Amino acid sequence: MSPTLGGNMFESCHHRPCERRTAIVYCIFLAVAYVGALYVLVPSKVRNLTRDHHLQIQYRSMASILVSALALMSYPYMFCVSNIEEEPNADNNNQMFSLRQIMFQPYFLTAVLFHTMTLYLGPIVASLVRVFEIRKLSVAQGKAVGSYPMVVFQQLLQPDLHSFLTPDSKDEFWKNTRNYIVAPWTEELVFRGCMIPPLLASGMSVAKASMVAPLFFGVAHVHHALTRLAKGEPLAPVLFITTFQFLYTSLFGMYASYAFIRTGSVLAVTVSHAYCNWMGLPDLSFVQIRHPMYQYRILLLASFLTGVFTFKYFLKSDDLLPLPPRLPTLIVQMTDGQ
Repeated sequence: MSPTLGGNMFESCHHRPCERRTAIVYCIFLAVAYVGALYVLVPSKVRNLTRDHHLQIQYRSMASILVSALALMSYPYMFCVSNIEEEPNADNNNQMFSLRQIMFQPYFLTAVLFHTMTLYLGPIVASLVRVFEIRKLSVAQGKAVGSYPMVVFQQLLQPDLHSFLTPDSKDEFWKNTRNYIVAPWTEELVFRGCMIPPLLASGMSVAKASMVAPLFFGVAHVHHALTRLAKGEPLAPVLFITTFQFLYTSLFGMYASYAFIRTGSVLAVTVSHAYCNWMGLPDLSFVQIRHPMYQYRILLLASFLTGVFTFKYFLKSDDLLPLPPRLPTLIVQMTDGQ
């Protein structure tokens, strides 16, 4: 039975069960719309600018925000019913579902962020050791230096805070806006908030939904290869970069999807996404014998491994991410016919 037309995307409702095919087609449509808008709504002369040019970022941000808004507004018409009696096969004991609830749920924000930070324990320790070396060198040269925490702030946090709060150019301002606000928020809304609930409502298991949804996220980033090839870049490097980017975004998408299912909070995985953008990819160059951090290689390798095992531990326990997962309890499941 179709949901009542005119529903509000922020009103509570009972999430409708749906066919697996419907959920997959809907996810494909959202992924194509999200990527397609970057080409259809961005003029060709703007697309030819560098990736970090402020006009490029402005147009692409507006396109992403528009698609996200349309996805949120259309979602209730496809998957929500305001009255449980309209769905005779629905479970009346299920909790109410609302996009507002999953979008702005703040309770697990710090838990997901801390869990993500454990995976970056190695890079965090490497940064602290680098600051220690800088301070030690300054002291040896007779320079006036502050306390270690003050030097940590000056070396690691102050430059990024200055870049974000008082950017030196339009390009820098819009680059920060894209990396830490627009991209994390719109991507998590579309690829997690609007894709995973239908997959779960189709009867897909938590594990399978966590692995399927990120594929749309990973493929959505492959379009960068077309941009590079259009600019005349060699095929082999483009294929390597694209494959690496697909694997990286898919792996992150698996974690973000699983964390979203466990917590039911888009806000939490959005903050985690922004943090990952800030940290970037881990740097393992310290294993090279001529690297200035080579003398700390054992400590740093131990930190990297400790971070991975700690991350894995919290992934399986309910110390940070709740068990049983919260999101499936908000999705109405069919009591028969599945």
